[in-house]
Amino acid sequence: MFKTGRDEGSQFSAPVRVDALADVPYSTIRNQLGEDAWMRLDPHIRVRFAADPQEGEVVAYCGRMHTVRRSKMGWLFAQLTRIIGNPLTPYAGSDVPMDVELTKKRGKRRVYWQRTYYYEGRKPFVVVSVKKEARNGDMLECVGGGFGMVLDVSEEEASLHFRSRYFFWQLGPLRVRLPRWVAPGETHVAHEDLGGGDFIFRLSMVHAQLGETFFQEGVFRARAA
Repeated sequence: MFKTGRDEGSQFSAPVRVDALADVPYSTIRNQLGEDAWMRLDPHIRVRFAADPQEGEVVAYCGRMHTVRRSKMGWLFAQLTRIIGNPLTPYAGSDVPMDVELTKKRGKRRVYWQRTYYYEGRKPFVVVSVKKEARNGDMLECVGGGFGMVLDVSEEEASLHFRSRYFFWQLGPLRVRLPRWVAPGETHVAHEDLGGGDFIFRLSMVHAQLGETFFQEGVFRARAA
């Protein structure tokens, strides 16, 4: 049976209840999918994303990234983007402990995602991004300096998927679409339920000319309060 390390077993909550789906607040993911696709998701995934975090609430997950790899060009992209807040990890590793926290600021509908990697022999590496809906309904994931990507959200075989449509730079209402070769690669994130409270998180970035730049995959579960 998979263990997430750091003597974490006592921190984990019990598996989510599938029947805890009624009378929930606003869910960005549910809104993006639409009801038909939402209801096709694995019920445990619906529980996890049935409501955005409330003000002052921290939704936390912990686990291990079995695989964290990046190409030489991926490493270069990570170095070049440090100036906008470390959106890409420059390190590779296996069985890397990781924490994920979702929060919301007062008066903001956007959700802040903080991922902390605990590489052996290094200081914790923190990546922060923001998921929000634009006025035109687009799902955006934003990092520092006005940079981000437009995401398409879908259900596939009961799992949740995010795919980048394009990368952009935004200043106020002006959004400039970036050439594909400038971005680190087409991004695909998958959330697949394993049962028993565990789920797979998988991220890949593939550049049209440079091939795979980043790949990460691990198993996580909710962290008990």
